[in-house]
Amino acid sequence: MLPTQQLPAPDFDPVAGLPELAAIRQAAASADWRAVHAAFAPIGDEHGRVVAARILAEAPGAELLLLQAVEQYPGDPLAAVLLAGCHIHLGWEARTGARASKVTPAQWAVFRDRLNQAERLLIKVTAHLPEYALAWVMRLDTARGLSLGLSEARRRRRRLDQVAPHHFVGQSRLLQQLLPKWGGSWEEAYSFARDSFQAGPPGSLSGALLAEYHVEQWLELNAAARREYVHRPQVRQELAQAAAGSVLHPDCRARYGLITAHGTFAMLASLAEDHATAAVHFRAMGPYGSTYPWGYLGDSAETLAEHRDRALAKG
Repeated sequence: MLPTQQLPAPDFDPVAGLPELAAIRQAAASADWRAVHAAFAPIGDEHGRVVAARILAEAPGAELLLLQAVEQYPGDPLAAVLLAGCHIHLGWEARTGARASKVTPAQWAVFRDRLNQAERLLIKVTAHLPEYALAWVMRLDTARGLSLGLSEARRRRRRLDQVAPHHFVGQSRLLQQLLPKWGGSWEEAYSFARDSFQAGPPGSLSGALLAEYHVEQWLELNAAARREYVHRPQVRQELAQAAAGSVLHPDCRARYGLITAHGTFAMLASLAEDHATAAVHFRAMGPYGSTYPWGYLGDSAETLAEHRDRALAKG
């Protein structure tokens, strides 16, 4: 391995190393719906389809392209679902990631309008194609954003689980809904993360739900309490077991979401000054990075590189 001072900056491009996702971006740049449709066809992994939908939603001109596709091909569920994903992306972008008390009335209005447009599209798709997993994942987003309640969110997650068991993105969406900031409780969120990990097949990403839960707990604390929290033996042990049963398990074959999952475990280990454990996850990440969870520490690229280089030097 290169000396730490020569390590390149992490690559945060979500399509890096994933040519099928790069094809989605290229198709969007061509503003050619048929090319977009063809690029989606080989992505059979449901997690991958969620990531691909987000790549498209973030592409310049995506909304116009998808509006035209829905108008030209009204019976195409992919066009409708991807347009819904675009509405969701633009809605959350308007809302921003600020706490609800900091969001302006104008931002709320755009947010709700976008999510309502998405919901109408998704209702039609799931009514005719209840097996359409991508639509159910997005309906978890709209359920949370439109404050439809825990009962409805759980119902949607059950429908998703019927067609795509242990869908990690769906699990992560529901975990957010179960947190106190979205109307749930720490107990509900923790039970769901723990139970999902225990029920998931060895090597699935479900163990990363526990890492996400602990990040959320850490965020709610002041500086001194944060330091104490990540050093707790129970937390360290639980994270070690979750990592061993998921991203570090020999049966782990995840192609999508793996960098973020490793990064979440790496950040918590690094904050606990467990450099040896953090180094294992950083090595697994290779030259790649993801904004989550590093943005909570400051600039994502700078903080990831700082923690990575320290862990690899000491661990």
